[in-house]
Amino acid sequence: MTRLAFHAAIKPPDHPIASGDRLIAANLMKALGLAGYDVELASRFIAYSKRPEADILAARKADALQEADRIIADWQKRPSIKHPSAWITYHPYCKAPDWLGPRVAEAFDIPLITVEAARTGQGFENGGDLWANWRTEAQIGLRAADMHLAFKRDDADYLLSLGIPDERITMIAPFIEVPVNLPSRASSDPPVLLAVGQMRPGKKLRNYEILAQALTMLPDMPWRCLLVGDGPERDNIAGLFEPFGNRVTLTGAIPHDEVLQHMASASLFVWPGWKEPIGMVYLEAQMLGLPVVAFDEMGPPLVVANGETGVLTKADDVAGFAKVISDLLRDDYGRKRLSANGPAHVKKQHSLTSAAIALKTTLSAAGLAP
Repeated sequence: MTRLAFHAAIKPPDHPIASGDRLIAANLMKALGLAGYDVELASRFIAYSKRPEADILAARKADALQEADRIIADWQKRPSIKHPSAWITYHPYCKAPDWLGPRVAEAFDIPLITVEAARTGQGFENGGDLWANWRTEAQIGLRAADMHLAFKRDDADYLLSLGIPDERITMIAPFIEVPVNLPSRASSDPPVLLAVGQMRPGKKLRNYEILAQALTMLPDMPWRCLLVGDGPERDNIAGLFEPFGNRVTLTGAIPHDEVLQHMASASLFVWPGWKEPIGMVYLEAQMLGLPVVAFDEMGPPLVVANGETGVLTKADDVAGFAKVISDLLRDDYGRKRLSANGPAHVKKQHSLTSAAIALKTTLSAAGLAP
């Protein structure tokens, strides 16, 4: 069985704080295992930084290289048959450069593979680039890789802009694990609009602002709205929805199985997806037959079948977003049709099984059969 070393640059797959990145990392390891590979979590080192200061960069890089040397020394103590045949780094980007993979892969002459290598759109205020030095470090690691697996076309185009040959880049579909026992669909009266997202500054807060603005355009319709999530912006977000009174409920952070229960009983999933990289919650919603309403930009169109499992609206068109919600609240048949298509769409295009097949095919073509 071919052994693969795995490292998630932002946070390890068993990190205590839940996030989409953690979920994707964990599912990648599961999909690779399902494909027949022996997957080893090579390190829990966190390369990610919230701040771009030079002293943080220097310290983080020094710690990373020390961790790489520790891994090299550990592997050298093993029989060669126990050495991994390739190194996989998940989500290296400007705020989380891959310093481990290139160093370890070179030491053992094994392929270096990235999954969801990307760049940040932040830090360009006032014509500058706050993350320029971090970006340089990240790009060194990306250019050293032998293969890149990309979820988004934008990420693939970014890699091409770095001079990385097209033949080193393969597109794969985002995916999730479909649990064996899922909660059954249930109806709600009045209809429940559900949004799930961390309550952080920046794009997450902006999504809540968009949703609050959209709800002001639905004053005379029967609905309740449930907001699932927590974070430093919770008080500000609560203020945004205060005018709606008891029609809007903030649950705070709740266990994942409770999130799925809410998805199973809600009527529409209404997270706008403004600047959302992928949005694994959209896959979870469709998995449970919950129709999605979101913007037709970045992450949502990667995972939502527009007109089949949800409706995608023009990006930044809050009025259009609100109108689709309004139309679907009035259209029981339309919601039921979208709901019925969701689970099959996820199972066929975005499941752990479909990902395992794609990963096995791609890696085998590169000489890394299980």
